[in-house]
Amino acid sequence: MIVESEGHFFQTTRGKIVESLGRTGGATAREIAAELGLTPNAVRQQLSALATESLVQTRPTRRGPTKPTLLYHLTQKAERLFPQRTDQLLHLVLNQIADDDGGERINDLFRSIGKRSAEKFRHRLEGKDYAGKVHELAAILREQGVIADVEQRADGKLVLREHNCPFAGSVRNHPEVCTLIHTVMDELLPGEQNHTTSFAKGNDVCTFELTADVAETAAEAVKMGRS
Repeated sequence: MIVESEGHFFQTTRGKIVESLGRTGGATAREIAAELGLTPNAVRQQLSALATESLVQTRPTRRGPTKPTLLYHLTQKAERLFPQRTDQLLHLVLNQIADDDGGERINDLFRSIGKRSAEKFRHRLEGKDYAGKVHELAAILREQGVIADVEQRADGKLVLREHNCPFAGSVRNHPEVCTLIHTVMDELLPGEQNHTTSFAKGNDVCTFELTADVAETAAEAVKMGRS
């Protein structure tokens, strides 16, 4: 989910390594290097710095007949770098709003936040085709500390996944919180969004199947052709 943040850690090389390890659960320096387009030595230097800060730790592993290699994975300290905004205060606030005004008031609140967030980032999606917009939205999410990736299926559908959630501890009791990301997508990605798996339903990943609005896509193509 999009949240406003002043931190830029996840835009740095170290941040991207931490994000990669958060997504895979553990990887070798060569595997991380291949994913990020870096040299293994450059990755090892960054991993060494992260280890000094107690953000990664290693254990030996054997991949095939070769000699053992080091597998890097995140420490609990590193896990806390990802957005964790589900503290007791948030629970109390949402519970109080629900008691006073009902769940629809929570919907209204997160719809408003979603619209504000969409306006903040709208300029970054301008001039891109639908797939480009989806990838840019995933990039924005990653900048906020959300582990997000995009897959394009053979049927043309785009699938956006969030592997962690800033509100994971709250959405099970208050699924209305998901209104935030739904609103952002409604505002920035005209078309159909199918929320197939969700932290709110107890899944360990949020999955969105996205299909572009044909009329909107055609109009955008004409607009881009004239520019």
